[in-house]
Amino acid sequence: LQVTVPDPRTVALLFQPVLLRCQFQVGIPGPPPIVTWKYKSFCPSPTSGDTWGGPESAAGGGDTPGTCPDSARTVRIVATKQGDTVTLGDFYRGRAVTIRGGAELSLGPAAWGDSGFYICTVTSTQDLQGNNEAVAKLVVLGET
Repeated sequence: LQVTVPDPRTVALLFQPVLLRCQFQVGIPGPPPIVTWKYKSFCPSPTSGDTWGGPESAAGGGDTPGTCPDSARTVRIVATKQGDTVTLGDFYRGRAVTIRGGAELSLGPAAWGDSGFYICTVTSTQDLQGNNEAVAKLVVLGET
């Protein structure tokens, strides 16, 4: 199993559609894998005291989602896809969010608070080898 995000950094305008691409290759044929997209907010900025951190703090040593503990940020499931069925996390219900194609996350119009890291995880019951997740960083311009 090999999961990749061809565009690890995406910049989008507020209220414009966002597509985060995730691709995977399964080495052993079998039932369709389960695709899960998870959201992690940027680390809090130590200087501003806010809980968002903003793109400038993410650029300064925050290019990976592991630079602060999950307890210091917002973490939530965006959506999962098994076969043709997509299930949205509670926070995303009522929004134009879906998983298209194999594993592309469509966020519809970008909303306040969408900036952060999006982790694409692909789980196959047949193929347990390789790298089963990849990370996409999204910065939404127009947020304060």
